[in-house]
Amino acid sequence: MATDTPSLWLSLPDGFTSVDLTEDLGDRMERMADGLDAVFVDATPEQKLSLVVAAEAALQAQLREGAVHLSACVARASDGEPVLGMFTLFVRPEELGPPGSYPQRVAEQLAAAWPEADVGVLELPLGRTAVAVRDVPVPVPGAIYGVPESTATTVRQTEFLIAHPWSPHVVAAVFTTEQVEYWEEWLSAVAAAVDGISFHPPRDEARDDLPPEQWDKIRKAFG
Repeated sequence: MATDTPSLWLSLPDGFTSVDLTEDLGDRMERMADGLDAVFVDATPEQKLSLVVAAEAALQAQLREGAVHLSACVARASDGEPVLGMFTLFVRPEELGPPGSYPQRVAEQLAAAWPEADVGVLELPLGRTAVAVRDVPVPVPGAIYGVPESTATTVRQTEFLIAHPWSPHVVAAVFTTEQVEYWEEWLSAVAAAVDGISFHPPRDEARDDLPPEQWDKIRKAFG
């Protein structure tokens, strides 16, 4: 699938379902609850409510930050528990500086801004990428529960910051989950989602209409 941002495509792994960001809140929560009924028939009503509320709280926080794509991630942990995460893409205009300098520079900035986070630079198929993992407090509006008071929850978040190869933008791929105890079980799925990000169209889309600097020459030669 293509996101709303030009020159960015996303292929999702199993368990990741795109969310309609324009959908009515009540309809979205009802649809998610129906989806949980289909996937986790033995989950208790309390478990389902907790998962749906946590998902909506995370979604609202992401929308406030300008998300362009969001996927609900549902899986069953090794102990049988249903677990939920969110995978979000942001595209932000940003001055990238000299070629190749962005990942290390932003990693140093994040380490200074978030001293409690694990920050580093990874070599990924998309290129060198700054990565940060940290625990983040997220407000939960009371309206979600039907009460006047708001509360807060804590989610664990991993953020991949990738410089766009031919425009002054940064792609931020962010995965969050409230169920921190299952963090390790999410890592392979998150890696697959990040690997699914591409700056080139799928092979069944017309590439000759793109400017030469955006051609994927390897796929163009070998089909």
